[in-house]
Amino acid sequence: MSKEIWKIVEDIPENTLFMMGFPMKSFFEDWPEKGLGKEFNKYITYYKGDFSNMIYIAKEFDKQAEFLSAKMFKDPAWALKILKEVEDVSTRFLKESKAIKKLALNKLNNGQIVKLLNKIYKHHQFSHGIGASLSWHADQGRELVTKGIIKIIEPKLKKSMIKKNISEVFPVLTSPHKKSFLEKEEESFLQIAKLINNKRKLKETFIHSDLDDLTDNIKNLDQVISKKIINHYHAYTSFTFQYRGPAYELVEYIGRWQAFFREGQSPTKLLNEIAKRRQQLISRQNKMLKELNFTQYEKDLIKMAQEMVFIKDYRKNALYNSMYYYEIVFKEVAKRMHLSLNQVWALKPWEITQALKTGRINQDELNKRQRFVADYWYRKNGKVYNKTYSGSAANEFYKKILIKKITNNTSELKGTCAYPGKVKGIVKIVNVPKDMDKMNKGDIMVAHNTNPNLVPAMKKAKALIGGAGGLTCHTAIVAREMQVPCVVGVADCDKVLKDGDTVEVNSTQGIIKKI
Repeated sequence: MSKEIWKIVEDIPENTLFMMGFPMKSFFEDWPEKGLGKEFNKYITYYKGDFSNMIYIAKEFDKQAEFLSAKMFKDPAWALKILKEVEDVSTRFLKESKAIKKLALNKLNNGQIVKLLNKIYKHHQFSHGIGASLSWHADQGRELVTKGIIKIIEPKLKKSMIKKNISEVFPVLTSPHKKSFLEKEEESFLQIAKLINNKRKLKETFIHSDLDDLTDNIKNLDQVISKKIINHYHAYTSFTFQYRGPAYELVEYIGRWQAFFREGQSPTKLLNEIAKRRQQLISRQNKMLKELNFTQYEKDLIKMAQEMVFIKDYRKNALYNSMYYYEIVFKEVAKRMHLSLNQVWALKPWEITQALKTGRINQDELNKRQRFVADYWYRKNGKVYNKTYSGSAANEFYKKILIKKITNNTSELKGTCAYPGKVKGIVKIVNVPKDMDKMNKGDIMVAHNTNPNLVPAMKKAKALIGGAGGLTCHTAIVAREMQVPCVVGVADCDKVLKDGDTVEVNSTQGIIKKI
């Protein structure tokens, strides 16, 4: 293995061995059957506690991305069909996971819990496994889909009467028409804020009350609005759980409404602005599509890009939602198997069902997995194998691989424009929720990658810089929705830049300069 050059493709904080189980199984077993390629033969997830690296053989990862992107450009109808399947299965994944809250798990026997999990697992593996192919792998790293779409738009743009550059046109054309979970949550939040705003005394209560007292007494206030607040919390908090929680508490949602009114914001104005932006987006898209005179094939590719952006957000939120509800089941499993919750998260999905069937578990192994794990998948003679090294054995295994170092200029960093603009500000590195307290309004937020539980910090940012790249990375998706200057695909941005650095972000050109 020492002769092979590996590369770290993703850093994933607050991760679990359970979460990575199905995508890895799907990459090796399902992708070839689905016509998604089998270009990589080895893969490692390496964990230090709950921080993990996704590590591929560099040539294999790039070759797989080339295979997927080439097939997508050759036949966008095929890609659209796969993306629709992922959307449909992700919807079932959402529904099956949410159904857990209605169950009396303590009254189910082990066999019934295994049946319940297997039903959800089926959707999980497709949504997060097959879904990662076109909406992540194809554009990750070298951004082959992003660059391919740009290559189609640019010559059309030069011949047209549109007085905009590619950095302004690309985000408009590739933005999906379907609403994201973030947009739906924001609109729901503002609709409730509008109801509160119409009741002067209730609004004053939100402004002047102690937050903890307000939360404790929320059910004793206006009954109709209180019910809507609690329903909003139950509808959306699971999407903030990410991979291992915790999800946002009710107090954090009520705190948002309190801060909203203390800042004197108008819910009606913001709702109108959201509706106007969406109407303008569709209008601008239609105008550009007409003026740029795309062929039907080119229109299909742009539609494919829009669906990729939507599906990446949709399937990831389906996953975050399921993790929230899995934890309810895993607490019951932990109780029955005399395990801690962390020990259950350190099991792979099929290990959990096997333990429930046999009643046997190696707690010493699970304790080692809490510290270090190297989860190794490989293909040999047409068969797929998976070995899990834990504790000191994981570190010994990791030392044997040669990882390609990716370096970036320390004074000027480059990436891809996700949303145009040019601003200056102070850098704050925000990779996990505990980092969000550092963010002040107007700071430049830097992260390897973002996720829904970092959105409150993203809303304060004057600009966003992300290490993960491509039109489907979460940072790019949110930047478009919030219309905030953003550069993605900036290698090691969260390591090269430091808290307190002053930078100029020219996202239109994809350049970040230290000042």
